Amino acid sequence: MSVKLTIVFFILICFEIGILLVILPWVPSPSWNENYLLVLAADKMHWPWLAIAMKSGYARGAVTGLGLLNITLGIWEIIYFRKTARAFQMEWQSDESNTKPLDAPDALKAIDIRDNRPPIAAQPDGKAGPDSSN
Repeated sequence: MSVKLTIVFFILICFEIGILLVILPWVPSPSWNENYLLVLAADKMHWPWLAIAMKSGYARGAVTGLGLLNITLGIWEIIYFRKTARAFQMEWQSDESNTKPLDAPDALKAIDIRDNRPPIAAQPDGKAGPDSSN
């Protein structure tokens, strides 16, 4: 059940973001050209071309294209809803079967911590290590 709800929420978010990105660049009331934060950022960074580029029709078209891409992704998820839910369910079941508590003796055997330090050479007098020849 949680898998299906996750997918439904993802589909809703795709449609919401997509619709906003398609509509907002073309709405006349908060004009795309009267963006105070964009002008402020362009002034602070001394990039006047940024404000000019974002006010162009090409930028509006790119944002609208991203919105259409989000809507298309939402439609794709609706079409392949069962396949996606099955894939998520199989993945979550495999993750649950692979996890074992750490206090189990078999789990401790599965932990393989390798010691990559160089072996300490034994000295002829029986002392170990290069610094122990005092």
